[in-house]
Amino acid sequence: MKYFHSNGKLLISGEYLVLDGALSLALPCKFGQYLNFTEDSNGTLEWISKDMNDIIWFTAYFEAKTLKVLETSNYNTVKWVKKILEFCNKNSLTNKSLEGKIECKLEFPNNWGLGSSSTLLNNLASLYEINPYDLHFSTTNGSGYDIACAGSNSALTYQVIENIPQVKKMDWSPVFKDEILFIFLKKKQKSNLEVKRFKELKKDPDLISRISSITKEIIYSKTIEEFEHLLDEHEAITGQYIQSETVKSKYFSDYEGSVKSLGAWGGDFVLATRKNKNYFLDKGFDTILSFSEIIKESTFKTVS
Repeated sequence: MKYFHSNGKLLISGEYLVLDGALSLALPCKFGQYLNFTEDSNGTLEWISKDMNDIIWFTAYFEAKTLKVLETSNYNTVKWVKKILEFCNKNSLTNKSLEGKIECKLEFPNNWGLGSSSTLLNNLASLYEINPYDLHFSTTNGSGYDIACAGSNSALTYQVIENIPQVKKMDWSPVFKDEILFIFLKKKQKSNLEVKRFKELKKDPDLISRISSITKEIIYSKTIEEFEHLLDEHEAITGQYIQSETVKSKYFSDYEGSVKSLGAWGGDFVLATRKNKNYFLDKGFDTILSFSEIIKESTFKTVS
């Protein structure tokens, strides 16, 4: 049996504009996805996907060499899975179709938006021994920062320069991390649709430059007040550019701290400062995680 694991992700800065080359700050999560492969020379490839409670939510059987779908529980999902497997078969260094069983299991609810797709792609890239970014860019329209997080055990900056991902790993442990909360908005944003909408906007080099500067300033911010100021500026710039209301003004206008969208706006997780958990509970949001509960522990060191 072969065994692989990849980390989920949270994008702290650079959402949307990372697609145009802005520098972003991303953090790998404690929650991710496992993939086990058991070889069996029977001419078929079985696929099983399980949720965090070990409940099977998707199955498929393929003819190993042709990837013809023999049986599946969901014909919409199997189209995407087949597309991924076709790329893997074509580009694998082993140049061999796999026979046996692939079993995937998430460590977080599928609707959390922590990277169910990116963790899967990274695991498959490891299994087939191919470049995970090649697999990512051939099957999705995202920036690729989630792939960087999937294979990292530390915080990182991510930037695409001339279509080449630039990843710099670092230790990021702000002194005010205990004042940070991550709140799930009970929605799952369709990132591919948001990316498509963003790509229709005209590029603004000045905004790209400013967001990159804010990312650097966030990394080296020393106080919660400085951090909040940068988050608020980031939200204002991004909101104006994509013509969307900020998450704080929309849902949390009376909150005393900062609230920032993470990733595609309108769903998934947000970051809040000042750690007022009761405020968000009173608003009906019951998935509230501290920095140490969701972020990989290896990021808990100070940037020098």
